[in-house]
Amino acid sequence: MKCFMPFALAALLVALPVPAAAEGLGRITAYVDGVARGWHTITLEQGGARVATASLLRGPRLTELRVQGHPEPRFSVRDVFSLEVRWVGAYAPGAVPLSVDVIHVPEGMGGPFWTSRGARRAAVVDVAELEVWGGYGRLVATFEAELCRKPIISSAVDPETCRMVTGVVETEISVE
Repeated sequence: MKCFMPFALAALLVALPVPAAAEGLGRITAYVDGVARGWHTITLEQGGARVATASLLRGPRLTELRVQGHPEPRFSVRDVFSLEVRWVGAYAPGAVPLSVDVIHVPEGMGGPFWTSRGARRAAVVDVAELEVWGGYGRLVATFEAELCRKPIISSAVDPETCRMVTGVVETEISVE
């Protein structure tokens, strides 16, 4: 399952039309190589339905948390920051994730990509708050990752280009 994260991000970016309006859900605040940055989680119209860029997908065998941030409170294909966490079975406080993937696409889907996959240090996440009320919820989490550069999505990471990122996610989420 771990290998699908960049492709899930790519599929979302390609599939979503540029919406007329988006609503803010929350923020991702991070230090990328020591420089403070921020991204917005949003909801937007897609195919007549409201879609959230922060969601928790609960399944009997796998729970996935997907958080995608945009530089402004509207959809963008440039400077997208994504955090994806998977747990075996249902999420429970203190549960150790099966995988954590962090990716930053500063210039869009043409690359380059900065990803935690293939880095020397595994990405980590600490969920401080994950509350669910039916189809909605709230997430507060911290994360830390080493992001390494990939010129294109199918290339290997360049271990000489890695940089650290630490941050906080505070957002409302969609729950399925």
